[in-house]
Amino acid sequence: MALIDDVKDYLDITWEMDAGELKKLSGMIERGKEYLQGKIGNCDFESETREKALLLDYCMYARAGQIPDFQKNYHSDIIALQMNRWRAKQNAENTG
Repeated sequence: MALIDDVKDYLDITWEMDAGELKKLSGMIERGKEYLQGKIGNCDFESETREKALLLDYCMYARAGQIPDFQKNYHSDIIALQMNRWRAKQNAENTG
């Protein structure tokens, strides 16, 4: 299933979207990906990962016009992912 289909499913969008709606949803997805990758680094949005779950939640908040609330409510999740990436990098450097 394509990422846009996963987002549509998560947001309970069950109707056929017109071109304008698809463009708007695609923009939300791309902005969410950019935001999360800017905070976390390289992300896997295709597999069932924490990054993908955050992207789905980002889209839900963006659709409701509440991105500042997303940033506040998921701040600790983003910090945790940053720390996990940092630890993994440190471990790789220490073992390599």
